Amino acid sequence: MGLELNKVTSDVKAMSTTLASKHIEIQDKHKTAKNTLEQFVNDDLLQQKITKAISLNWTGAIPTKEPINSSFECPAQPQIANIIATDGSQIYPDRHGKAMYFLINTGSIVFSHGSNEAPYCSSQPHLFYQDHDIYPNGSLISNAIINAKRDIIELQELSKLATREDQNNPTVLMLDNGLLLYLGLQTRENSQSAEMLQEYLDTLIKIESTGACIAGVISRPRAANVLRLLKLHDIKDTSFNEDEIRSLYPYNQLTDRMLFNFLRPGERSAIFVNASPQNLKSYMPAGQKIMFFYVNTGTINEPVILRVEVPEWVTQQPDKLSIIHSSIVEQSSFGNGYPYVLMRSHELAVVTWEEKQYLDQMISNSMHKNQIYTEISKKAFGKTLTNSAKRRHRR
Repeated sequence: MGLELNKVTSDVKAMSTTLASKHIEIQDKHKTAKNTLEQFVNDDLLQQKITKAISLNWTGAIPTKEPINSSFECPAQPQIANIIATDGSQIYPDRHGKAMYFLINTGSIVFSHGSNEAPYCSSQPHLFYQDHDIYPNGSLISNAIINAKRDIIELQELSKLATREDQNNPTVLMLDNGLLLYLGLQTRENSQSAEMLQEYLDTLIKIESTGACIAGVISRPRAANVLRLLKLHDIKDTSFNEDEIRSLYPYNQLTDRMLFNFLRPGERSAIFVNASPQNLKSYMPAGQKIMFFYVNTGTINEPVILRVEVPEWVTQQPDKLSIIHSSIVEQSSFGNGYPYVLMRSHELAVVTWEEKQYLDQMISNSMHKNQIYTEISKKAFGKTLTNSAKRRHRR
C-alpha cells in the first residue's frame, strides 16, 4: 500500500474544521458581494477607474448596456438547428519511451436538433513526430505549446464541420473551454505563440464568415472577473495602483459562479467584456473581442452555473445570442446540467491507457521493420512492471 491513510487521519480532521470555518467566512463575503451588486452604479467615475485599471493590466469585467444585476429568461429553442461540439485530448512526448512524438486526438459530434437523424460522431488523431514539431526552438516542445495546438485543432475542426452543414438552418458550435487561447509560454516561445494566436484568430474569423455562431462553455468556472469589477466599484477614486486592484479583498475565496447563484433555471446573467490584456490587445483589433455571461442550467434546488464565452459579433446579433443561450440550456437538460454534445465529444476525444499502449506497440513494430531498435528507459520499464502488477491485482 503506497498511501497509509491512517497517517493522515488527524490532518483530515483538522482540514474539515478549517473548511467549516472558511464556509462561514465565505457566506459573509457572499452577502457583501451581493449587496455591492445590487447597489452597483455604472457612472462616469467607474468608467474612469476602468480605463486606468486596464492600463495596469487589470483582468476584471467591463459592463455593457445590460445592468449587471439583471437576469434574462431562456428564449425558445428553434425547431431545427445544428448543434456541433468538438473536444480534444493529447499524449505528451515521453523521453523515457522508444520514440519521441506527441499526439492530439479530437472528438466531434453533429447533433441535428428537431430531426430524426442520429448524431454524427467522429474522432481524428494527429500524430506529430518531425523534428520541427518535436524541437520547434531547438529544445523539446513544451506542454503549453501542445495544449495551444490542441485548442487550435479543435477550433479548426469546428470550422470545417460548420461549412458542411445546411446554412439555411442555424448552426451552433461549442467548445469545452474558454475562447481565449491560453499560452503559458516562456520568452523564447513568444514568436511561436504570436503565430499560433494569429492562426487561432483567423479560424474565429472564418467561423464568423460561415454564418454559424460559437460559444466556449466552462463547467464550474473559477473566474472572478465580475468580483474584480465590484472591487473596483468599491474604490473611492482613481488614485489606486496595480497592487491595490490585484487583490480581491473583501471578496477573497469567492468566484463569479457563487455571485450569480441567484439565476433561476434557464436564466442568463448580463453580458460582460473580458478585460484580459490579450483580449483587448489581440482579439479586439481582429474583430473577435470576447464577451461572457453566466447561465443556470440546473434546478432551483441544485443550480449549475456555467460560464459562456462568445465573440462580440455573436452578442450584436440577437438571433445568434438567443440560440446559443437556448441550445446550451436545452442540451444541458439531458446532460445533467452540462451540454450533452460536449460530454459526448469528450468521450470521443479521450485516449485511454490501453489505446496508448497499442499506439506505442504499433510504433515499435514499424521501427523494427525499418531495422530501428530502441528500448524504453529502465525507469519506464520498472513502472510498466509495477503498473501491470497492480492491474492484475485489481482484477
